[in-house]
Amino acid sequence: MRWCALLLCLAAGCSRCGGRSAGAAEELLPQEPGAAVLTAPLGALGQHLAALTERVASLPGGEQLGDYRRALAAQLGFDPLTREGQLAAGLDPDRGVAVAVFDSQFRPEWVVALPLTKPDLFAQTIQRLMVQRLGASPGSDPHTFERGDSSIAWNVVRGYGMIGRGSAPLSRLAPPEKPEQSLAQANGLQKARKRLGAQDFLVWAPPGSALPSRYTTRRLPGDVALSVQAAAQGVAARMVIELAGADAQRAQATLPGGGASVFELLPADAPLRARLGIAPARLLETLRDNASLRPILDQLHGAEVEIFASLQPGAALSLSLARDANLAAALDYGLDWRRKSPFDTVQLVALAEVADRPRLLRALEQVAKDLPALGAKVARQGDDFQITYSGGRGARFGVRDVEGKPISYLMGGPLRPEDLRRTPRPADPKIAALYAEGGAAARIDFGSLAASVRELPAAAYGTGPQSYVTRSVVSQVVEPLRTLRVGVAGEAFPDRLDASIDLVLVPP
Repeated sequence: MRWCALLLCLAAGCSRCGGRSAGAAEELLPQEPGAAVLTAPLGALGQHLAALTERVASLPGGEQLGDYRRALAAQLGFDPLTREGQLAAGLDPDRGVAVAVFDSQFRPEWVVALPLTKPDLFAQTIQRLMVQRLGASPGSDPHTFERGDSSIAWNVVRGYGMIGRGSAPLSRLAPPEKPEQSLAQANGLQKARKRLGAQDFLVWAPPGSALPSRYTTRRLPGDVALSVQAAAQGVAARMVIELAGADAQRAQATLPGGGASVFELLPADAPLRARLGIAPARLLETLRDNASLRPILDQLHGAEVEIFASLQPGAALSLSLARDANLAAALDYGLDWRRKSPFDTVQLVALAEVADRPRLLRALEQVAKDLPALGAKVARQGDDFQITYSGGRGARFGVRDVEGKPISYLMGGPLRPEDLRRTPRPADPKIAALYAEGGAAARIDFGSLAASVRELPAAAYGTGPQSYVTRSVVSQVVEPLRTLRVGVAGEAFPDRLDASIDLVLVPP
């Protein structure tokens, strides 16, 4: 919130000064930055952020956010998240902000265009913030400041306050010579706007950008755009990555989708439910990346490869609290499966449709033969395998026919395969991706977790000091999160990869 408030409070000046006013902030920025950020009109942006802030501040543990907002408004002399406060500070609530970021040898350079209403107030605000808040000193050139090894420049250009940081920041403040050379005319940005619509924030990076190399070794295969929308109900983010050729084919092969039919068999009240529309071979690679699982998989002598090769894409998985969980014991041991079985605490259900039943059963038989060497016992009954080991209750796995189709399962906890029931698809659009066939999706419902904890008997909390610690963890961690729902989804298309994350706050 600090950087957002800084952008809001810096904007002051006249939207009709400095010649013909620009139609939008992005008209004043170059067409090919390393990345760009556009915002909604400041009035709407402030309203949305204020509603979200007030909602979070009303929740247990969120009070500090409300205190921070009040302290910030006191320091600035106005509330940057209200239209009245913006007008009192000389801001134009009816226009948005644009930021261009450029790669450089040492640190990224940037320039921001802020909508103004009073140029004299803008100059005063710059002086106060640079000197009093940032500890900068006036530079050798007019309208410049120095702070350490950073140079910052500002000016009023066509109704916008331009602020830039870099090795030669004044040169960044000059608008493009021709309209077609501006950021507003960038094809990738225009396409991103059409795909993502009007949002509070829109972040865009072209495929040639060097900025991502600072944070990841992966190159940008195409234009990348991210949108963020805030409201009292939560935050929604959407990302689009443009793909072509081999990149697009690889993405579709990795994320083919599937799994909707087995997803409906998961416990409907499980806090975590996921439909993993990932190619089985890629899913196995992900499991191998886990340092704890890799040594076990290495002891299966290739049986794990045969298992995943026998499955169709689109596994479904859920995690919930076991109905006979002992929270006190879980806190004592953690979820270290070597010391104590996690399935004494957690109920796991993992399902997948079978593509080759004979091949799968042969691989499962091989796993059952290899597990004793790892200290586990396996009891087989038909096509069902039950594991036990020194840590306690182990997982069970096997194949079961459901509605005439063979379903492979891996389950840990008291729930048995015959307990699974198909649940109808709800009409809630927020979770529609879970029940679709395309891509992959997951959802965490902390409200469901809190409800499961409340249903446990008093004995689950332990006794004496142990009970105090357990109840403290529940009251300080689980209960404050009970209003939060988190949903993620991703899907590959012939020309792009779409991803989303939704943070939803529901009434307690």
